[in-house]
Amino acid sequence: MPYREVRVVDLKEALRRWLAGEGIRATARNTGLDRNTIRPLLRAAGLCGLKPGDPFPDDVVLQKVLQEAQRPALSQELGSGERLLMPYREQIRQWLETDHLLLTKVQELLARQGARVPYPTLHRFARKWCEFGRSTAITVRRSDVAAGEVAEVDFGRLGLLQDLGSARPRVLYAFVMVLGYSRLSCVVPTFRQDLESVTACFEAAFEFFGGCPRRVVIDNMKACVDLADPYTPRFQRGFLEYAAFRGFLPDPARPRHPRDKPLVERHVPYVRKRFFQGETFVDLNDVARRALVWCREVAGRRIHGTTRRVPLEVFEAEERTALLPLQPVRFDTPRWSRCTVHPDHHVRFDHALYSVPTHYVGKTVDVRGDRSLVRIYLGAELIKTHPRQAPGTRSTDFNDYPKDRAPYAMRFPDFYCKKARGIGSSAGAFADRLLAGEFPWSRLRQAQKLLRLAERYGAARLDAACRRALSFDLIDVHRVQRILEQALEHQNSAELSGGQLVQAEFKFLRPSRHFSHQPDEGDPDADPA
Repeated sequence: MPYREVRVVDLKEALRRWLAGEGIRATARNTGLDRNTIRPLLRAAGLCGLKPGDPFPDDVVLQKVLQEAQRPALSQELGSGERLLMPYREQIRQWLETDHLLLTKVQELLARQGARVPYPTLHRFARKWCEFGRSTAITVRRSDVAAGEVAEVDFGRLGLLQDLGSARPRVLYAFVMVLGYSRLSCVVPTFRQDLESVTACFEAAFEFFGGCPRRVVIDNMKACVDLADPYTPRFQRGFLEYAAFRGFLPDPARPRHPRDKPLVERHVPYVRKRFFQGETFVDLNDVARRALVWCREVAGRRIHGTTRRVPLEVFEAEERTALLPLQPVRFDTPRWSRCTVHPDHHVRFDHALYSVPTHYVGKTVDVRGDRSLVRIYLGAELIKTHPRQAPGTRSTDFNDYPKDRAPYAMRFPDFYCKKARGIGSSAGAFADRLLAGEFPWSRLRQAQKLLRLAERYGAARLDAACRRALSFDLIDVHRVQRILEQALEHQNSAELSGGQLVQAEFKFLRPSRHFSHQPDEGDPDADPA
């Protein structure tokens, strides 16, 4: 037998006929109700003091009769499990409603008190007698917003689109902005949802409306929100700069709470089904152009289901003048990144290198780059500014290097020659000979080593060692170091006489006959035959 819903008007008619003196069988025949449905109603009327012949009760008594008729009666029809749990009914209700315990925990607590029942029995009892699992979501209607006060923004998936020049179709998204007062919407298609694309969508929407609302409710898209938190959300710094540039306050919805932006949530499937599906588009520009026409001519001229007004007419008459005016220049979207200052005094940002002073080496800095400038921050302090460089290039300020390292980075050989002349004339002459030629930069490290030898052995000894090396035409810093290590810089093994090199007598010099392999007869030291 199919289930039949009993209406309140049918119960009122049955009660009116019973009060008029009609029997149960006749009432059931005239109303179409079952006698098993009429009997609880008449029993409840008797408990409320009604009897045949009385006038029809007022609303208060009638409501009491209907509630009593719908209340399950304690009878022998209760099962054994229900009879066992009935004394704990109020305790079970308190555990579920007040203490918010799980039903499995309630089953465990009942077992400790001696009421052991299977979980399905307890579940049926809680649903029947304790209203378990019958809670419904309660909501309220929002108050109406003022013109130009708020707009809601969301991204929705439209479908696949193969753009010109692409090898295969790509997923196309719709950036949808709906004004809270007039309900006029703007749709901007895009393939990407990075910060630059999102700000470009905002710009297109604001240009469509001719102004900017004071508050924008946004979804927790990664380009706008770094940390999605219902209480303390953390915005992406580039998006905060854009919001300050346009003058609106960003208001992120709570994660997984679509009712925080109901206008745009209901509008996204409408855009997908009413605008995109069933149409053929050439490329992304064609979708963008036709979307703006559709927003104005179709979605903007329909009678809105809630306001019962035409959104475009309301916008033109009341909301356009209430929007914030737009600045004539477009926003230069920045890009932020956290970088580490490497030992070579540079940070790597967007595949280019930018120098930072020495005392920031090893620290983590924030780098902000736009079309023209790159700014480097340590906390809130601006520590360096560079012009924007192309990928693969670098911007180096040699003043960021230590004073003793900058000449090498600048490939400045004259600096080392001047420093060597300050040590002594021979050291200066040695440095001039060392760094002479077409490619002196290949020997800059030797020049650095020469200057460090003066710090280790003293300027006088280094100048004497350079004089000795020049006398033998040894233009090699490693040979100069060996002279200093062996303390040979003052040994008179070589002297200059009249500009000519005079070789002195060596201690281990041997006569030529020492190398003869034939014995000499006149030689007394020769071996006998």
